[in-house]
Amino acid sequence: MSTHALPKLSAPATRALDSAGITSLEQAAAHGQRALLALHGFGPQGITILRAALAELGLELAD
Repeated sequence: MSTHALPKLSAPATRALDSAGITSLEQAAAHGQRALLALHGFGPQGITILRAALAELGLELAD
């Protein structure tokens, strides 16, 4: 399975994903919206950006 880089996000959102060990779109998708929003520094705008990037690949968030 190939992995795709995360899209450009705000610095706090990028740090939140990094601290959770999420380094690819596929990993973010597997975590799901609820888990991502629970990360300190990750908010609704990050979800919107991730959803758009995932949609380009035919993927979506787990929940």
